[in-house]
Amino acid sequence: MSNLADRRQISMLVDLHGAVFLLRDADAAGISRGVLRRMFATGDLLRLAKSAFALTATMADASPWERFRLRSIAFAACAQEGTFLTGAAAAAVLGLPMIADPPALPIAIRHGSPHAGHRLTPYGSVRHGPLPLRHRTTKSNVPVVSPAYCAIDVARHFGPRDGLVVADKVLHMGTPREVLADLTRRMDRYPGISEARWVVEHADQRAESPLETLGRFAFLSASLPAPKSNVWIPVGGQWFRVDHLIPETGVILEADGAVKYDNRDDASVLIANDRDRERLLRGLDFGLARYQWAIAAHRPAEILYRAREAARLRGSKPIPTCWTLDSPFA
Repeated sequence: MSNLADRRQISMLVDLHGAVFLLRDADAAGISRGVLRRMFATGDLLRLAKSAFALTATMADASPWERFRLRSIAFAACAQEGTFLTGAAAAAVLGLPMIADPPALPIAIRHGSPHAGHRLTPYGSVRHGPLPLRHRTTKSNVPVVSPAYCAIDVARHFGPRDGLVVADKVLHMGTPREVLADLTRRMDRYPGISEARWVVEHADQRAESPLETLGRFAFLSASLPAPKSNVWIPVGGQWFRVDHLIPETGVILEADGAVKYDNRDDASVLIANDRDRERLLRGLDFGLARYQWAIAAHRPAEILYRAREAARLRGSKPIPTCWTLDSPFA
């Protein structure tokens, strides 16, 4: 293990520059390169890019996506000016949700001819292609493509499920659908563009979480209409907002997040409130079914089965129409 003095100097760099720091940061702080060499030799320091480093303990304690985010930041920091992280690397830095595991290395893009080819390095790769000025941005001084460009790139390379999760979030953040559609037109002959077009067509700005998007995706991937997202229903002098509503069958679907009741002192109160809410909604003749993350991510057909079963249990009662997409508190 490195000596205490070396570790203190590196800790100072981390305090100043964050988990990822550069060789030039050490130089500017007056820390000799011998300190970095000793820390690297003892395994206390990891090289994330040509001249970017992080503490080994930081990387070991991080989740897979956090480790990938730090590697992406390091790669961008050491890249030529005008290079912007894209795809999964952009999603990680922008804080956009992804379902798939992170790739081995980050990818960045430079504006130019797509026929210029890729530049491969041990720390990531750089490709070339049209990158409009409006889609070149930064996040915490890290050069990265816009959320819209990221959504299209994720759809192209990771498929419709991850693409829809990112696109729902991007629309919910306020990006107009037309901005995403314009990018698909610019990339008309790019591989995976058909998946990106599908994502742009079916993205929903009303979806508020990756779990809700996966619930919608269960229907869309089965070529069924997606349920309405976050619908308001008046009952008993109250307004309830439900995660999904299938208007044709009168079935409500609720997405139960993994931490809804976990480690909460008021869990029993929440459970009682949910049961009372469910009783009131059923009293209006809505059917109701629930699903959790494990089902949405790994057994989406189960969501369709539960929706059909809830519709069957409603019987022949008239389908309720007492709902609205507009917030009563707007």
